[in-house]
Amino acid sequence: MGSGTGHSQLRVRGIQAAAALALMLALVGAGCQTGARSPGPGGGVATLAPASVVPVPAPTGGGTYSAFCGAPPGCPGGGVPAALRRPMHLPHLAAGTRCPVSAAGRMVARNEGKAIGPGPIYALSLGLFGHTAVMPFVLPSPALFGGSAWGGQVLKWAGAPSYHGPVLIRGGKLTGRGGLGFGAGPVPLAEMDVPPGPPGGVGLNPGGWRLWPGYARLRSPGCYGLQVDGTTFSEVIIFRACLSSNPLRQTGRCRSP
Repeated sequence: MGSGTGHSQLRVRGIQAAAALALMLALVGAGCQTGARSPGPGGGVATLAPASVVPVPAPTGGGTYSAFCGAPPGCPGGGVPAALRRPMHLPHLAAGTRCPVSAAGRMVARNEGKAIGPGPIYALSLGLFGHTAVMPFVLPSPALFGGSAWGGQVLKWAGAPSYHGPVLIRGGKLTGRGGLGFGAGPVPLAEMDVPPGPPGGVGLNPGGWRLWPGYARLRSPGCYGLQVDGTTFSEVIIFRACLSSNPLRQTGRCRSP
């Protein structure tokens, strides 16, 4: 083989190798870009979300008394009767509509603050909630609710002595998406199932009232509704949520605009 032919073949092989390397680097670079695209389920092209975006879990669970009162023998098995799962009849509000909060509350249970709601089940919280139906809530924090992506605020309940039956509590945001959950866990409960029975603890619940602790779990300010169903009633309680004046500490006061 002549020297001219050998040099030509070496040059061709070098060019081919360089081209292959460039193509490989281009493919690797395209796959590493944020928002790279991949085939969608319909054969089209779908945009992938950045790896750092973590979806917020929706409220889930509830449906059993054990989510509220723990394990037997102090807690009955199962959940509320199916008849209590009535269709939700919370109003839907257009954006910008004034929140039609429930009327100012009244003292219903001794040793508790003012509570709102038509009864026989009433809602209580911190600050002026019983006077204004406004709930300042805290934002997600590593120190609260197990580092949950959901914020929240104290929401307690008082059941009148006239009703000893089971109670189902559900709710939602009235101006669109946003959700409302219950409980103190990292993922809030979608509902509260409260078992029937008379008040417990002689002297702890004067006058025969049933008192239940709890939390409302929120993601954003706005207008919210609670639907409370029992065997003989179905009531709606509406409140407005605002950011706490200290968004990481429960203060009972709204943050200034």
